[in-house]
Amino acid sequence: MESHPDDIIAWLVPTTHHSWADKSTHLPENASRIISSTNSYPYLTSRLSNLTNHAPGRAIQLTFSQPPKRPGSFVLGTDPRTCDIILPSVEGISKQHCAISFDAQSRLVLSDFSERGTQVWYDWESNGDRTDYSWILSSGCSDEFPSMVQRITVDIQGVRFQVVVNDHSDWNTFREQVDRFCEQPSWEDASPWVDTSLLLSSAMTPFQHVVVKNTTSEPIGEIYLWNLARPWEPMVKASA
Repeated sequence: MESHPDDIIAWLVPTTHHSWADKSTHLPENASRIISSTNSYPYLTSRLSNLTNHAPGRAIQLTFSQPPKRPGSFVLGTDPRTCDIILPSVEGISKQHCAISFDAQSRLVLSDFSERGTQVWYDWESNGDRTDYSWILSSGCSDEFPSMVQRITVDIQGVRFQVVVNDHSDWNTFREQVDRFCEQPSWEDASPWVDTSLLLSSAMTPFQHVVVKNTTSEPIGEIYLWNLARPWEPMVKASA
């Protein structure tokens, strides 16, 4: 089903066929975000027409209506449990390598938090692999950098995508979409983002014995019960 133009944030287009980036578009974990034909989107086609010899057949599409696991930030990496866009298991790519999100000015940005780094190319200019670094991918409502750049390429340890940010003519509506997209869930709705690996196993006993010794030299200790299922409650002294 084709997305409404206003719903599309950006596309990640493999720079070449049969590359690691192209293989990413065939991974089953990314299937729900894949478009099978870039020719179906006139704006995307116009941004690719003079920059590639052969228009790529597939691309990864980021939309407002299909949000990431954590509000406002699409995480890229090799771990399907924590990432929204899965990359091939290539040497140098971290489980959580980088993320695409919005800054305070509703500009799209890419942030690296990997061990080996990420490269971002503005046309033919790049500072090489950078770690713990952020790059601006769109200029927002202004005509400032990088609006004059024709092509932005993200190179994640050899997995190379051209980033095409969608054109949103109604800036006020777009900012409202971004604000809703980045809104943090309430405490009651936060369960989908809880890391279940940190939760107590149901097989564990709900109570743990805690021995509290006094400060004298006498070998006397008192035993308390601590309810691990409700760790915020005070310990209860065990009966003699």
